Amino acid sequence: MSTFSRALPPARRTVQPTGHTSREDVAAATEQFDKTLSWLRFPAALEHQFVNDSAARRLRYFLLSGLLSLFVFNGFLLVDYLMAPDVFWLAVKIRVGLFTPFAIIALLSVWLKRHSMSPQTSTLVGECLVLVSGSFAAACLAYILSNSHATTSQYYHVGLMVVIMYGNMVQRLRFWYAVAFSLTVYLIHLGGVMMVPAFNPRLNLPMALLIGATMVFTLMANYALERDERRQYLLSLRRKHLLQDLGEVQQRLQQLSRMDTLTGLFNRRHFQQYLEQTWQRAQYDQAPVAVLMLDVDHFKQYNDRYGHPVGDQCLMQVAQAMQDSLRRPGDLVARYGGEEFIAVLPGADKDTAHQAAERIREAIIKLGIRHEASATAPMVTASIGVVSCRAREGVQEQDLIAAADSALYKAKQAGRNQVLSLSL
Repeated sequence: MSTFSRALPPARRTVQPTGHTSREDVAAATEQFDKTLSWLRFPAALEHQFVNDSAARRLRYFLLSGLLSLFVFNGFLLVDYLMAPDVFWLAVKIRVGLFTPFAIIALLSVWLKRHSMSPQTSTLVGECLVLVSGSFAAACLAYILSNSHATTSQYYHVGLMVVIMYGNMVQRLRFWYAVAFSLTVYLIHLGGVMMVPAFNPRLNLPMALLIGATMVFTLMANYALERDERRQYLLSLRRKHLLQDLGEVQQRLQQLSRMDTLTGLFNRRHFQQYLEQTWQRAQYDQAPVAVLMLDVDHFKQYNDRYGHPVGDQCLMQVAQAMQDSLRRPGDLVARYGGEEFIAVLPGADKDTAHQAAERIREAIIKLGIRHEASATAPMVTASIGVVSCRAREGVQEQDLIAAADSALYKAKQAGRNQVLSLSL
């Protein structure tokens, strides 16, 4: 692992929706929903994610609204008493004795099993529960009215409009479930009319039109609501993708502000921040810290001889050699300026730091970069100053940099292409 990758802080991860959806799927779905009509279906992967993300919320809503609707359903006993008084006790038996236990058992079962069901299963169960319970409620009403001989009971068939509104608008069944539910209730109405022996034929068409209009209008509203919900979901995904892009750009800019653009190493500013943090930790642990300062020998003459573009290539190779030669976690290499490089080795004593510096020096020689203008060797070499110090009071991290610079100066004075170590 390179020094650069070891020294970088962990990347901040942008929060993602459940699962991973490609941006192509989101773009395709957005284009589809921008059309006049839509089948209200996403591409398979996106549809799966949409169901997963909305399952828990929808199931809670199904259960809560279902419980409240049960009270409303039984509250219509008052209407039964007024519109079909001759079958009122039959209505009590069916509403309270039959439908209510069925509904409570169904709601309680789903509630207890909610954590063990997958999002896909819980969504399917919720939709089917509404469809079945709503159809059952409509059938109960139709059966009650089929047994009534009260003249006002014939007008009570409009109560099925409330059942349709319950499924399509209150519970907001997914559109295609709502279509199936509405058609089921409409067929129950037609069957109920046929079961009433003395149903006024003049009411057939008005009742059919009223219930049919309720079905059409609530389905239109249901379609619009689901389409808006799906469109909002797509917008939320696009917003998350945008935030992710912005986060990555921000992270990249932060990295670039700490990096040397030529060599890919950290720059001097980041090195000083890292050394300060390392020194503070070392003071707490009473641990040693070493600093290596490297200077490419006779680099001005190298630039004059071969040109600055070739000189840049030389610096990049030297930087890579330094990185490859430092093997411990926490070691950090930076470009200090010009042809000078610097490294910090947390926890390294004098001998460890000296050995690391020798590896760097030998690695640079092994590069075999020709340097005919050098007075030291026919190839590129480097001088390295090393200082190691156990963190203690009275010594600052800047003292290590100054001591390493002094050791580098002595190495150059002693003939270059060598390592010179000092202790503080």
